[in-house]
Amino acid sequence: MRSLRVLSRLLVYPSAEGMAHMEDMQKVLVEDGFLKVKTLKSLCRFMDELAVTDLMKLQENYVELFDRGRSHCLHLYEHVHGESRFRGQAMIDLSNRYHEKGLQIGVSELPDYLPLFLEFISVCEPEEGLETLGQAAPVIAVIGEKLKRGKSGYAIVFAAIVELSGAKLKPADIQKAADASLPNIKTLDELDEQWEEPEAFGGADDCGSCSPTPLEPASKSPEMGVM
Repeated sequence: MRSLRVLSRLLVYPSAEGMAHMEDMQKVLVEDGFLKVKTLKSLCRFMDELAVTDLMKLQENYVELFDRGRSHCLHLYEHVHGESRFRGQAMIDLSNRYHEKGLQIGVSELPDYLPLFLEFISVCEPEEGLETLGQAAPVIAVIGEKLKRGKSGYAIVFAAIVELSGAKLKPADIQKAADASLPNIKTLDELDEQWEEPEAFGGADDCGSCSPTPLEPASKSPEMGVM
């Protein structure tokens, strides 16, 4: 699915090359026709804003949003397993699935990095890919909800990913999960404190399962099944 590759490109560190191809990426989204009209319009509007914004400002904003603290972290297992012992095995399992599709991961990359994960989904058979993306949808939706609350344009990218997954998520559950997760940090001291706290999402007991993990009751945070 080419649309997933476009969304993947929008979530990587901004570059001059990426901005130069923004119009081409919009054409792909339109030609694919998988997104609802309202979502597509909002997404293209955001892409237009990216294309005309100073690159250095885009890069600074990106680091502020995604690299400082857990709140909007693009490594999915950070939200699921945190620093628990389950995370390592989950990484290995996901890496093996990448290798089965002929995807090679760079030495500096982690398999749960969302842009990389979307690239993987895009080369899967449609049924397999959508099932796997649906497992991750609760976590992706919660990150998007927090970005929306912070009035970040990146929220529409996450909304588009969830929409493409076809996952049926209850807005109330997503909102409550966002309420229960760790707040975004404002200072370096808060960053140190935040990374010392337990993970925002409980770890799954079975790291070898590929079954979709439903949202937990409203009093709990949603967990993402191993992909």
